[in-house]
Amino acid sequence: MLIPGPFHADARTGFLVAGLLLALVSFTCYQRGRYTLAVWMLFLATFAFFLFTAMLDPFLNLWDERFHALVARNLLSHPWRPTLYENPVITMPYDRWDRSLVWLHKQPFFLWQIAASYKIFGFSEFAVRFPSALLSALLVPVTYRSGKILVNRDTGYFAALFVPTSFYLVELISGHRGVDHNDVVFLFYVSASTWAWLEYTRSGKLPWLMLTGLFSGFAVLTKWLAGLVVYAGWFIYIVAAKRARQDRKSWFHLATAFAITCLVVVPWQVWILVKYPAEAMAEYRFSFDHLSKGLEGSGEPWWFYLANLPYLYGIVSIVLIPAGLVLLFRNNGASARLKAAVMAMPVMVYIFYSLATSKMASFTFVVSMPLFIAMGCVLDFILGQRTRAKLSPVLFKTATFLLLAVVLAFNLRVGELIRKHTINNPDDPCPKILVENRKAFLRYKVLLPRNSVVFNLKGRSYIDCMFYTGFPSYNFIPTPGQYHEAVAGGYRVVVVNISRQECPGYLENDPSVIVLEEQTACCD
Repeated sequence: MLIPGPFHADARTGFLVAGLLLALVSFTCYQRGRYTLAVWMLFLATFAFFLFTAMLDPFLNLWDERFHALVARNLLSHPWRPTLYENPVITMPYDRWDRSLVWLHKQPFFLWQIAASYKIFGFSEFAVRFPSALLSALLVPVTYRSGKILVNRDTGYFAALFVPTSFYLVELISGHRGVDHNDVVFLFYVSASTWAWLEYTRSGKLPWLMLTGLFSGFAVLTKWLAGLVVYAGWFIYIVAAKRARQDRKSWFHLATAFAITCLVVVPWQVWILVKYPAEAMAEYRFSFDHLSKGLEGSGEPWWFYLANLPYLYGIVSIVLIPAGLVLLFRNNGASARLKAAVMAMPVMVYIFYSLATSKMASFTFVVSMPLFIAMGCVLDFILGQRTRAKLSPVLFKTATFLLLAVVLAFNLRVGELIRKHTINNPDDPCPKILVENRKAFLRYKVLLPRNSVVFNLKGRSYIDCMFYTGFPSYNFIPTPGQYHEAVAGGYRVVVVNISRQECPGYLENDPSVIVLEEQTACCD
């Protein structure tokens, strides 16, 4: 399959304009009381905007999008064997997550989704990001419905508005922020499991119970055990009841949903422990080491996540989140017990990750939906003051629009988005380097023999090279033994970023060795 060229400006502009127009239609429908139509117009607006977001960067971003893109590409050939190096040409220590053979650094569900996207769109940056764009858009109806169950439809709608205007979510969808698509998919399935559980508590119908277990299983199979957070809320909800010990039915239903989650999660764990025991155990140890060690420079003080709230949710969140938590319990709607159980989820997640030694901004973003609902409560409260304000309908609608525009603009941070996704940004040479590297690798794919193995790439750009060309690639000059091993394996040795005169003698004197003096660079 061919890899499309850089994204066409007209396509990006079209998605952006469509998103803005659909958002205006959604708001108009909401003002006229057509709430269901308003939500689905908002979903379409969000999807269009996130498709625009998926086209922001015409290259694979460094952390960690390039790795996810490559492993997902390899999964197309063998869905049960995730690999980074598809064809290990030479003998070397493939002993780190950034140069391993079997790649178990992440659970595989989100990678399977990217692989399915390749089936539809071919190997491209857009295909890598499409599942994230779609699932993030689906957060709109999920958030709306959850907010409606907990409080009311106005709160649900206002909470859903924070989805398309989330600066941090845009950064994840575009691949600009690690851990990109892994975190987006994780966020969606944790949110979906919470929504399904809320539907179950409202109706008592077993299909919702089954969906709760299924979505939670998908969450765990995407990032790991924090995907079980819905069960923490469910446990609190049952325990808070007056006759919790005698309520065998509730406990049985919780256990049933959890059994469904295990049916989703356990087979993969058994498979990798049987098939790749050393690699699996190493990754399990690495995951649990996050609790006691500051891995990969991620050690931060305990208040890191609280201080990071404005970055994740905008500067207005400093006021909106605490005020929203107060208003949530003052409003009518669901029982205080259910509200407490739902809001306990972000509290527990924040406490858990604050106590862990390794800290990354995205760890707590998984519980964004309850916080969006809390912020939606504030907007609902403010906009519910029409009678006291004594405004005419026209003035009130205008004031509503302006208030939402200001709050959501602070949330989206358009100026920062433009700066971060400008190719020729003088303050950040990395985008231009990645664009030029992409062009070089696509030339390699056309010009070099199909049995090539590429050496001496800069930094970790060997990952990008393998994605764009399909050639095994390394970031060093081969030793004599590695050179002979590659030749004996029927490979054509290619050395880049060097002149033939600078090559070691065993490479310079072999006319079959291809030397490319063209320079590539790296940002990592």
